[in-house]
Amino acid sequence: MLRRKISIFGLSLAILFTSLFLSGCSPKPFLTKDSTYVILSVSPSGMTQSELVDLPWNTNTAVLQKFLLEASFVLSDLQTPSSTEVSKEAPLQATRIQANFHQPKRMKFVVDKHVLNLDVQSIQIEVEGAHVGQVIINQTLVLQGIDNPNLQPAFKELTDVLNKK
Repeated sequence: MLRRKISIFGLSLAILFTSLFLSGCSPKPFLTKDSTYVILSVSPSGMTQSELVDLPWNTNTAVLQKFLLEASFVLSDLQTPSSTEVSKEAPLQATRIQANFHQPKRMKFVVDKHVLNLDVQSIQIEVEGAHVGQVIINQTLVLQGIDNPNLQPAFKELTDVLNKK
């Protein structure tokens, strides 16, 4: 009898924490749905095309939240790229997600195993291209994020939802 009450209590607690997490009461990753997001497509010639990420009102936002979580994981450990990785040879086709914050947002990053505090107005993360996981902060600071194999599938799911509009 006591064992059954404990298991019911444990199950109830698990359901409560799951509902709090799904409702947004848990700590947010760096990227949240409160920001404005743009998909940037960069051609080999350097031309940039942008598309605002605007989900239809009746869309389940879980797809966007999953993508933002995967993109935030890329930001969890950043490295300074070598000079050969940043070289400006022939530009390649790339797709990036850009987050724009209405007000500069104070963020703490781990860069080369050192904590760096920055006021961030925008972040770009390359999701397709030669440097997947490359991060550009405030359009000036170029870093390499964690290689997250879940980033591209989550991005594909998001673009599939956007294309169904």
